[in-house]
Formats: sequence, structure tokens, C-alpha cells
Amino acid sequence: MNPFSFHGLHQMHPKIAVPLAIALLLSGACAHWLGGASRPRVHSQDSPSVDERYCAWFGHARDRMLYFGQAAFWSGFRKTGGDPEADRRIPGPQLVGRFDLEASRMLPPLDVSEPGATSGVWDVVAHPNGRIYYTTFFDAAGSLDPDTGHVAHYAHAGPGLNEIVLGPDATLLVTRYGSPDGGDGDGSVVVLAPDGSLLREHRLDSVPGYQVVAKSLAWDPVREEIWVNTDLLAHDGSGVRNDLRVLDRHGRQRLRLEEPEIQFMAFRPDGYGVAAEADVAGLWLRVLRPEDEGQLPFRGERVLVERDFQGDHDFAQDIQFAPDGRAVVTRWSGRLHVLDPRRPVPDTLALPRPADGLYYTGVLRGARLCATRCADVDVVCSDGALPQRPMR
Repeated sequence: MNPFSFHGLHQMHPKIAVPLAIALLLSGACAHWLGGASRPRVHSQDSPSVDERYCAWFGHARDRMLYFGQAAFWSGFRKTGGDPEADRRIPGPQLVGRFDLEASRMLPPLDVSEPGATSGVWDVVAHPNGRIYYTTFFDAAGSLDPDTGHVAHYAHAGPGLNEIVLGPDATLLVTRYGSPDGGDGDGSVVVLAPDGSLLREHRLDSVPGYQVVAKSLAWDPVREEIWVNTDLLAHDGSGVRNDLRVLDRHGRQRLRLEEPEIQFMAFRPDGYGVAAEADVAGLWLRVLRPEDEGQLPFRGERVLVERDFQGDHDFAQDIQFAPDGRAVVTRWSGRLHVLDPRRPVPDTLALPRPADGLYYTGVLRGARLCATRCADVDVVCSDGALPQRPMR
């Protein structure tokens, strides 16, 4: 498929291609369930196109503002029975959403559209330099200044750019899901300078019989490691496997791990990290402290948050850190786990989930927990569910 090899979405693991009309499955959890919170409030914005149903995707907070991507990928995918390029066939704007976490209200989105582009915005990073960097997957990545409205497009970086995080020395690390040359080559981690120039591209080591494509990633600043998880797409169409790669800062592979499945991972600037892991026993959170030594699966400590985790119907989609250091783990189902480094058991809160929606990114500001929800352009907030913690 143009503009690059994207055949894999047709054979993807259910955590990517599963229909969204999935009931919330309740099972016993080992986390502390919270009561006494205010009733969650859904903040919605109209879709910017009458021909497509946009929804809220990955987000990232800076100060009081939550920025998030808006895309019609999933609605087009469902409507056409699984065509991953359906979104591209109907023109629509490329928008970065804004939600004021302090005032608890939606603000008008920021338009980053370039002429001829058709894909929505998938992931965003609010960089300390003031700009918002974003990916669109099918079209060019780019950045914008939310104060001036200046937008820069990075077509030179190529297509297939998926998830994006802050890297070393103010750079951006981005996964490329698939080969940029239109073939069946393996994916990579792309390193962008703050001005958008392509500094390096770390192609992932191959696995015989599979195309290796990169999904989520994280930067460990203490050990100077890049973590990236993958889909392994069988060349014969027989199925999909997953693994985790740990690379040094120069892109050399230090570790490859297939079990447990690492669904998402993130690190604070001080090297404290959290990884969401799934295995036959359930869903776990692995706590990685700066002083921990050794390699996975032996490094760090694991906390079981849910037994009988329904991995074909739920997924740990994102991990974000609050200003006070707590980690917020967001699952498709709207179950959010908040892990305080000073407490052994995470708090868990369930947000309302419509039949055709899933959650992407949750963030915490004081006692207010807000999460982007891909049903419409939704941000769902719950106040008072979590006690405020002293800054650390």
C-alpha cells in the first residue's frame, strides 16, 4: 500500500484491529479501587468534519494544558469493515486538541493541516521548548507553536511515523511502523532534532519470517537506553507476535524480550520508570528505580493490578507522569491505575466507556484525573478521586 508497506494492519493482533464495540469486562483486581469521587464528566467537541467522525487520541500535558491528537482513523476503520486507509479517502483537517486542566474545559483546537494531507493527528509531545510536536502516520509529522500558530511540516522525515516521546538532549524519538520505502523492511526508531531535521534512524534487528514494526517507545535517561515494543508480522500471514527491544543511545540492541508482553513503558527524567506487562497471570506494573541493576525480566519489582486480564479486549495504552511524580496508566477500557512511588499498591479508577469507544491518555493534575477518549472528541474527568500529593 502507498505510501509504504502497511499490509500488516489487515492481520494485526486484536489489540489493534479488534472491533471497538466491546463490553467492559469486570474481574477481580489487586489494586485499590477508589470510591467517593465525583461523577465523571464528559467534555466533548464536535467533529470538525460532517463526513467523518473524529475522536481524541494520544495526549501530553504541559502546565495546565492537555494537548491531544484528533483523528478519524477508527471510525473509518469500523465503517469499512477494517480498511486501515479509510480515513485517507475523505479529506479533513489535521487538528491538535486542547483541554484546560485547571478550568476543566475544552479550548478550540489548533489546525496543523498541510495542503493535500488526509490523515488525522495521532500522537503529540509538548516539548519544553514551547512547541508541540505531532505525528500523522500517513502524512508528514510536524510541530507548532501554540502561542504564534506557526506550523512546520517535516515531510523529509518520511511516512509511517507513529508514537513520539522526548529523547536525549532535547531530541524527539519516534517509532516508524513499517518501511519508508514501500517494501516489507523492518521498522525503526527515528531521532529528530528540535528543528525537525532527521538526525539518525535506528533500524530494528530482524526476526526471520517476520516484518518487525515499531510501536511505542521510551527513553531511560539514567541508563541511556531506548525501549521500543513491536508487532512481528508473519510474512506468510499466519499471525502476529510481539517483543520488546532495549537499545543503547546509538541504536545497538542490548536486549530482546518476548515474554512477558510489555504493552507500554515510560520513564521520568530521574530514571524512575513504569512498564505495563501482560502474561497468563494477569496485568502487572513493573516499577523500575534508578538504582536497579540487571536486565529484564529480573530487574525491578512487579505489582499485580488485575487477574484474568482480558488481553484481547483491553490494553495498557499509555503511561504519563504527573508533576508530583505519580504514574498514570491508561487502559482502553477506561480503567486508570495511579502508581505512587511511595506506596506499594496503585489506586484504580474506572471511567465510563461507551460501546464504541476506548481511552488513550490519562493525566493527573492535583486531585483531578482526565483522560482522552476515542469515541468522539472527548476528554473525561473525575474530580476528588485521588488525594493531592506533595510535590517531589
